[in-house]
Formats: sequence, structure tokens, C-alpha cells
Amino acid sequence: MRPTAEELLASLRLSLNDTVAPKVEDRWARYVVSAMDLVLAHLQLRMAGELDAMDADNVDMSATLVSLAGLAVRHGEHGGEARDRWAAVLERIGSPEPGGPGQRLDDAVARNEELRGRIVAVLQWLDETDPGDEDPQLRGVRDELHRLVRRQVDRLVPLVEPLYMSFRPVGA
Repeated sequence: MRPTAEELLASLRLSLNDTVAPKVEDRWARYVVSAMDLVLAHLQLRMAGELDAMDADNVDMSATLVSLAGLAVRHGEHGGEARDRWAAVLERIGSPEPGGPGQRLDDAVARNEELRGRIVAVLQWLDETDPGDEDPQLRGVRDELHRLVRRQVDRLVPLVEPLYMSFRPVGA
């Protein structure tokens, strides 16, 4: 469909910056125009990269959960208390499946929420089971999840960078 959503956003930004902004004399109103431009820039970036970022995030979370499930199975084979502990991890992981790229953003978002829920459940279990971070095996699991979160943040920063702006009044 023409114009595309990207073209509409580019047109809005052009009109805002070339037509509206030069005529705005109030400092606060100019600040609001700048904030609006930043949000439009964010939307342009997001529309261009959100599905790819979401797919990469889903593949990363799936791979991490598959890796943790394999670890839990290996450690759980030792029996006794270890079996129960690692069975609890497996219960929170569910049945992880290697993920592939999605076709639609809605599907990718739904998958992302499901996977994120599993990650959060494992992190909560770790906090309850080993609050002092003393168990070396569980520390390894926690470290792997922390590395995942770091990768997620690194993936999202380019999409939200335009929004790094203070939205307080000019005089504040």
C-alpha cells in the first residue's frame, strides 16, 4: 500500500521539522516538537527492525532454554536431591523447542512472552532455591541467564535509543 507506513512517518517528520518547528516560538512547545520527532524516529526504527529483533530474541531464548534443559537432564541423572532440584528446573523450562524466525510480528510477540515467562520462572526459582548464590552449579545457570539478558538489552538499545531524552519541563 502506498504510501508505506515508513513513508508516512518520514513525511510526518519532514512536516514537523520543516513546517511546524520553525514557526514555534515558545520554548516548551519547541521542546514538545523535538520530543514528538524523537518518538517518530523511534517508530521508524522500530517498524524497520522490530520483527528481526523479536525473532533473534526468540531464537536466543529458545536456545538458552534448550541448553539449560540439557544441563538439567545431565545433572539430574546423578539421583537423590540433585534429581529433585534439576527436575524443578525442567518443570519451569517446559518443553523447549528450538525457535525459528516468525512470519508475523503478533506471532513473534506471543512466542516472546511465552519464552520470557519461562526465563522469569527459572530466575525466580533460582532466587528462592539459592538466594545467596552459593551453589556453583546454580550459579552457572544464573550466569547463563544473565548473559541472555545482556544480549537482549544489546539487541533492544538501537530500537529505543531515540527515546533517550528527558521529558521534564524546560525550567526544571
